[in-house]
Amino acid sequence: MKILLGTICVCLLVILCVLLWKYISLKRNIRRFSRGLEKLKDDDYRQPVKVTNFDKDLVELAVKVNEHTDIQRSLANEYEQKKKQLGTVISGISHDFRTPLTASLGYLQMIEKSGELSEKNAEYLTVAMQKNKYLKELSDEFFEVTKTENGNEELRIEEVNLSNILTESVLEQHGWISERNIAAEFDIADGIIVRSDMHCLMRILSNLMSNAEKYTSDSFSVYLDRDDKQVTFRVCNTLADSSNVDVSRVFEPFYRMDARTSGGSGLGLYVVKLLCDRLGWTVTAQLSDNIFSVEIIL
Repeated sequence: MKILLGTICVCLLVILCVLLWKYISLKRNIRRFSRGLEKLKDDDYRQPVKVTNFDKDLVELAVKVNEHTDIQRSLANEYEQKKKQLGTVISGISHDFRTPLTASLGYLQMIEKSGELSEKNAEYLTVAMQKNKYLKELSDEFFEVTKTENGNEELRIEEVNLSNILTESVLEQHGWISERNIAAEFDIADGIIVRSDMHCLMRILSNLMSNAEKYTSDSFSVYLDRDDKQVTFRVCNTLADSSNVDVSRVFEPFYRMDARTSGGSGLGLYVVKLLCDRLGWTVTAQLSDNIFSVEIIL
C-alpha cells in the first residue's frame, strides 16, 4: 500500500513538474510574442514573430500574425507608391495649368491698361482678372502641396538672416495696411540668423502674410525674438468674426476661417504646416478675444 501511494505521489509530482514547465514555457513565449508584436510597430523592423514552443495553437497564431503583417506591409507600400504617383500627376497638371493661366492674366492686364473698354466691360474685365488670379493661386498651392508632400525636392539648408527677410516681407504689406487703415505693430529683433531652406522660408512668410491680408479686420502685428533655447516668430491679426473659427482645423487642407472672404484656396496654412514639419519647426495657432495668431518655434 505504501509503495502504491509512493508511486502515485511520484507520478503526481512528475505531472505537476511537467505542467509547471509547460506553464513557464507558455508564459515565456507569450512575453516573447508580445515583444515581437511591439517591435512590428517599427516600419524598419522586418523580423517575423517567433516562438520556441512547439504548442500547435501558439505556432499557428505566430504564422497568422506574420502573414497578416506581410499583407499590411505590402498594402502600405502599394499605398505609398500610389500616393506618390497621384502627387506626381497632380503636380504635373498644376504646372501645365499655371502656364496658360499666367499668359491669360497677362493679356487681361494688357486689355485693362489699354483703357478702350466701356464701363460695363471694364467691370467684367475686373471680375475675370479676379477669377483668373484665384485660379492661379489655387494651382500654385496645389503644385506646392504635392511637391512638399512627396518630398521630391531636396532641402538646401543655409544660414539666413531671418530679421532682414522678415522685415522686407513686412514692408511689402504696406499697401493693404495703409489702404484699409490697419493698426500695425512690428517687433522684430535684429541680427537673428537661422538655418533654413530659402524657398521654404519665403513660402512660409508669403502664406502667412497672405492669410493676414485676407482676414485682418483692424490690427496686424508681427513678432520675432530669440532666447537661449529657441527663436520665436509670431503673426497676429484681429478677425471681424471669430465665432465660427475652429482653431484646431486651421492647418487642414481647404479649411477657410471665413467662407465669405473672397479669394483664398484654404491651402495656405496647410502648406505652412507641411513646410515647417520638413524644416523641423513647430507651428501652432491660437485664438483669443478675436485675435488670431500663428506661432512658429525654430
